[in-house]
Amino acid sequence: MRLLKLIAQNLFSALTSLVVILNLGFWMPFLFLLALLKLLFSRVSAALDFINWLTERVYKMAAAINSLWMIRIVGVKLDVQGELPDHPSPIIVVNHQTWFDIPLLHYVVTWDGPILKFLIKRQLVWVPIVGWICYALGMPRLNRGVGDGAREKDYAAIQSASSSLHRERGALLIFAEGTRFTPKKHQKQKSPYRHLLVPRPGGLKISLATAPPDTPVVNITIDYRGGDTNFWRGLGGANGDIGITIRNYHASDITDARTWLEERWKEKDELLGNSRV
Repeated sequence: MRLLKLIAQNLFSALTSLVVILNLGFWMPFLFLLALLKLLFSRVSAALDFINWLTERVYKMAAAINSLWMIRIVGVKLDVQGELPDHPSPIIVVNHQTWFDIPLLHYVVTWDGPILKFLIKRQLVWVPIVGWICYALGMPRLNRGVGDGAREKDYAAIQSASSSLHRERGALLIFAEGTRFTPKKHQKQKSPYRHLLVPRPGGLKISLATAPPDTPVVNITIDYRGGDTNFWRGLGGANGDIGITIRNYHASDITDARTWLEERWKEKDELLGNSRV
């Protein structure tokens, strides 16, 4: 019986993967076409506004299909505490545990709000489907400290993305830990948090420097209450109970990015600990 259940879950995960790939593959030509038009008409403001609007519609439709599949078919149950601000270009700071975080955030943020633009590792551009979409959408690509002047290039990429989001609709998503949580990484960092890695303030610091004072800074905590953060099993419905906690701040209230992140991470760690007792 256990073997049959395992086989069924893997088959369901494979089906979900196929649905996601086919969905993204369908919309990809439209994104590439819009990216090309955006390049060609970059100096024509009226045309650029229309292209950006179309790009947002395509993005939201693709994200909506994935979200509906995850919620209605896979059976993911979200317990959302708090509300997102009504703003076209918030900064969103999230803890990062698995690739499954992305469709969850699409459902929570993009369903009724702006599209997500997140900082990606440069190597991700070469990953089929996902990397190409990130490239077409112009998401900033980071070197993560590799090569001469990599840090300066990363800062410039974040600054450019942050500045552009105040001209276009879009939420800048920052995974402040810089990578997904694993016990091995946690041990290597000697993290002071039980359930989190150490947050890096660089991305938030630069984003705040270019953001208008009234820009909302949204702190989102994702809590896989069952403790299973495996992406593949999640596609098959293993992550049945997930908590989403939303807390809102303003850019003008944050005087020091490092201190603010450390305070939020203590709160996140307590939230995660309370649900796993």
